[in-house]
Amino acid sequence: MQYSFALLSSSIILLSILPWTWAATGDSASTGLSSSDVTTVASITQLLALFSISLDIKDFSALRNVFATDAVLIGGGPEPLTGLPAIEDFYTTTFQNQSLKTEHTSDTVFVHNFGETTASSTSYATAVYFGPAVYEVLGFFFPNSSVVYRERFENEYTKNADGAWRISGQNLTILVG
Repeated sequence: MQYSFALLSSSIILLSILPWTWAATGDSASTGLSSSDVTTVASITQLLALFSISLDIKDFSALRNVFATDAVLIGGGPEPLTGLPAIEDFYTTTFQNQSLKTEHTSDTVFVHNFGETTASSTSYATAVYFGPAVYEVLGFFFPNSSVVYRERFENEYTKNADGAWRISGQNLTILVG
C-alpha cells in the first residue's frame, strides 16, 4: 500500500508542478510565479491530496499532517470545529465505518495570497460514497448504494517552523449532494 501511495504522490507532484514550472521559466505565457510560489503551490496541492487519501483509506492519524493544531473547520456541522482533536473526531466519526467506501478527489486548485508563512486556496472536490442500500452518517441517510457530492473548499494555510504547510482554516461548502 505504501508503494502505491508513493507512486500516486509522485504523479500528483509531477502533474501539479509541470504547468507551473513551464510558466516559471520565463516563457511568454508565464503566470508570474516565483520558484518559491511554485514550491508553495505544489506543497499545498500535495496537502489536499493527502487530505483526500487519508479519508479514503481511513488513516485519520494522517490528518495531523494536514491540519494545524489550532485549525478551525466551518461546514463540518452546525458549529465550527476548533482544534485538531475536534477535526480528527469529526472525520473519524463520519468515515470510520468499514462498510462505507469513499473516493475523494480535488480539482481546480487555485492557491493565492502568498506570504512567507501563509497562503490561501480555493478548490473544488468530488466525494463519492459507496455504501449499503441504506446508510446513516450523522443524521444523513444515504438511500442508494452511492452518493456524489460536489464541494468547494476555501482554505487558509500556515507554514510550520519545520517548513511544512498545514490547513489553519477550512470553510467547506457542499454545492450538490
